[in-house]
Amino acid sequence: MKNFFIFLTLSVFISSCVTVNDGKKTYTAEELSEEQISKYNAKVEEDKRIVCRNEKPLGSNIAARKCYTVAELKKREENDKENLRRDQSKRIGRDNG
Repeated sequence: MKNFFIFLTLSVFISSCVTVNDGKKTYTAEELSEEQISKYNAKVEEDKRIVCRNEKPLGSNIAARKCYTVAELKKREENDKENLRRDQSKRIGRDNG
C-alpha cells in the first residue's frame, strides 16, 4: 500500500512537469533579432511595442540585452517618479523637524 502511494505521488509529480504547447516554440523578446522585433512592432499598437536595450546589472560591467514593452517602460517611469517624490518629501519633513 505504501508503495502504491509513492508511485501515485511520483506519477502526479511527473505528469505535472509535462507541458503541451502544440509543437510551437515560444521565444522571449531577448531571443528575437532586431528585424523580427521591427516586424512585430509594425503590427501592434504603441503600448505593446517592444523596446530592447543593453543594460548593465548593478555590480557588473557586462551588459545584457533586456526587452520591455512601451507600457512596461511607462509604468516603470511612473513608479520611479513616485518613489523619488516620496523619498524627497520624507527628507524635507525630517530636515524641518
